[in-house]
Amino acid sequence: WDLMDFYAKENIFPPEVAGTIGTILGKVHHHTFNRKDYQDFFCTETDNKTTDQVPRLVNSLERIGPEIFGAVPADGLKFFALYQRYDSLGQAIAQLGNGFAPCCLTHNDLKLNNMLLHQDWEHESSNIVRLIDWERCSWGDPGFDLGTLISSYVQIWLSSLVISKSLSIEESLGLAMTPLEQLQPSIAALTKGYFETFPEILEHRPDFLRTAVQFTGFGLIQRIRAMIEYQKSFGNAGIAMLQVAKTLLCRPEKSMPTIFGPAIAELIQLRPSV
Repeated sequence: WDLMDFYAKENIFPPEVAGTIGTILGKVHHHTFNRKDYQDFFCTETDNKTTDQVPRLVNSLERIGPEIFGAVPADGLKFFALYQRYDSLGQAIAQLGNGFAPCCLTHNDLKLNNMLLHQDWEHESSNIVRLIDWERCSWGDPGFDLGTLISSYVQIWLSSLVISKSLSIEESLGLAMTPLEQLQPSIAALTKGYFETFPEILEHRPDFLRTAVQFTGFGLIQRIRAMIEYQKSFGNAGIAMLQVAKTLLCRPEKSMPTIFGPAIAELIQLRPSV
């Protein structure tokens, strides 16, 4: 199974599947954490563009010239107008870029359709998920991977919104065909599996969960850019996604209960006291 296809067809989100993904990702990051041999390879032998990914996005949003009018549909211009109106959003993304801390091997493209689920996953005890398409892997910040992965689950919620001119964004978010509450157990299991496998990251970076939430918002911004570039659209669904991204990036601590649900208390306890 392509995991995205599985979720779309079955409309179930087993926490054990998400927990396995978190464990696998945690193992990759754990086994390469601060390994100079991996760092030397990726920094000298590969085209390591991911380190600049956040700053490049910031620059592309801030330096808008006349050429954009020929490259972006009229709807897409709304996004750039809204983005530039939100000073706090630009500042949050810039700070995220400045704090980018490469320390391990990262996948850098953790979409759900880059994961394969064993067809007999309910009866298999191991190897039920595989991460594929490692073409973009590099020496990177693990928060980028975890945030991108969480963002993929959040996008399932946002892509199921009931959009209407008669509904406010808040009403649309509440009327989603796939409620966020249905996804929260998987998001929490994913994150818990990751931290249980790679607890060192919380010792080295006590604010790592906060950073991962911000990268979740960053993942939504990237998704919006892809919608504008490839689908040539930025309607009410895009505006709703932008509002959620802004909240995640600018108020990550307050966003945690919304993203992780009741399990946030357990996740916060995993963080070392500062």
